[in-house]
Order: sequence, then structure tokens, then C-alpha cells
Amino acid sequence: MFIQPTDSWQWHYDAQNDRLMLDLSDNMLFATEYKGRQLVPSSFATQPFCVDDAALYYQLMDKAAELEWSIPHQVQLVLNAIAVSRFYKPLMPQSWFFSEQHPQVIPQNGDLVLMNTPHGNGEFMVIETGEQASVCLNLTADLVLTTSSKTLPRFGVIKVMNNRMKPRITVTEQYRQVS
Repeated sequence: MFIQPTDSWQWHYDAQNDRLMLDLSDNMLFATEYKGRQLVPSSFATQPFCVDDAALYYQLMDKAAELEWSIPHQVQLVLNAIAVSRFYKPLMPQSWFFSEQHPQVIPQNGDLVLMNTPHGNGEFMVIETGEQASVCLNLTADLVLTTSSKTLPRFGVIKVMNNRMKPRITVTEQYRQVS
């Protein structure tokens, strides 16, 4: 079972820890991965976890269920994704790190996709789609982007041209009836 959003949840910026936080209750606080320099100005004021956030929470939890992650890790992914969707500064595409794919994917919000660098393969969740490029959240631990050791940490955010993505194929087990 995962936690259910309530109307008492509040977004706020914690200057001492330089993090966007989500206050879940009196004794539960979720720290996002995002620092003040990465956030839009509106994120520095306390704001409720709104109806749109809750709808996105359930939509992304359905997508995160495709991952072989524990429920707490899925919730961590989804809350970081909502923070990015709502509070992250706009980005310019940085597609040059990734190999072009054919045929081109037309991603939807929440889609799980794969992208390849010359140094490794990464799994991503699409957070915000665009006609040409989309904002993605890295699901891979410390994905190496360049030979000079530039890495994208897990839950790091990058905007990439859609022609760099390929769909994540989930393998479902099939059972054969034996008579």
C-alpha cells in the first residue's frame, strides 16, 4: 500500500537544507532532490498539494508500477516527478549526450523510455512532453554522459529531443497450459 495524498499536504522551500520539501503530516516530511537554484520563483512560497498534483500522483503511480521498484521508491519517484512538473525551471534540450533512435517515439506524460549514451544506457520517465523535445527524469543511478565523467544522478532532470527516446518494453510472463 502507498500513501494517499490529502488536502493537508503542503509544498515549501527549506532554505536551511536548500531543498523543495513536501510536508505530508506533523511527523512526515519528503525532501525532493531539487535545490533552490533549480526552481522557479513561485516555489519559494508555501503552496498546497493541489487537485492537479493529486491527479498527476495517481497517473504517475500507475506508470511507476511498471518498474520493479518497491512502493516507497515508486512514491519517491512520483513525488520528485510532480515537483519537477510544477516547480522546475524551464530547460533547453541537451540531446547531444544521447544517440538518435528510429523510429521516433511520440512520448506521453509518465511514459517510461530508454536512452543511450556512448557510455551507458539510461531509463527515464517523461515528465513534460513537447512536440520536439520532452523533460525527462533519470531513473538510472549516476548515468555517465561524457568521458569527462559528467553524470546525471538518479532523479536528475534533462530535456531531450524526442528522437533520442525508445520505448521501454515490459516483458510479461506467459504461461502455457499443459494437459
